[in-house]
Amino acid sequence: MPTTTVATTTTTTESTTTTTLPASTTTASPFPDRTLPIPDHAAPTIDGVITDGEWDGATETAMTDGSTLYWMRSSETLYVARLGHSLGAVNLAIATTDELWILHSSAALGSVLYTENGEAWTLAHDFDWCCRSARDETDRQTLLESEGWQANIGFAGDPGTVEYEVTLPWDGSAAAVSFQTEDTDPAFWPTDLTAEATADLIGPFPDEASFHLGEWYHLAPAAS
Repeated sequence: MPTTTVATTTTTTESTTTTTLPASTTTASPFPDRTLPIPDHAAPTIDGVITDGEWDGATETAMTDGSTLYWMRSSETLYVARLGHSLGAVNLAIATTDELWILHSSAALGSVLYTENGEAWTLAHDFDWCCRSARDETDRQTLLESEGWQANIGFAGDPGTVEYEVTLPWDGSAAAVSFQTEDTDPAFWPTDLTAEATADLIGPFPDEASFHLGEWYHLAPAAS
């Protein structure tokens, strides 16, 4: 199983930076001043099953519900996994200076895309659901080629485990994650997000929005 290479460091960083995060809610806000290192490793299989050795050496972070996130890369492709114990909806948010994606996995896959307009973020496209089959990967490959990401749906693999493959530009991007079910309170990473920042991640997603990117984490390749 993956090693806990930065779990303690990440927790300490979140607890010590909470009171100094930028307060502005517009895209004029600086990107995060805290960085999550992404180590290089052989690419995993995106099937919702974490096998022995598949995520070894990955950076680990914890969500507010105690579930674990694994982060690693294979060359320029980012891989993210959530290891939990219940089916639900996962939103992986990734923002560059001019695009912000919400990559959603539940019973289907879909994304929300925002573009930066100088004062806020404008909705470029809303969810267009696809990839509902737990067995046929054709639609997932099409999604990867057209949008630059794919994931397993909740009904494929182990309950609560979702694995992402992301070829979108991510080096230096800001990232955050949410998870929710119909019966439990939403869970988030980073764990020290303010109420306003958590609301950014769970929708509904309006035509124009501001995001609290200063509370997220920078992603950057770990030094080899």
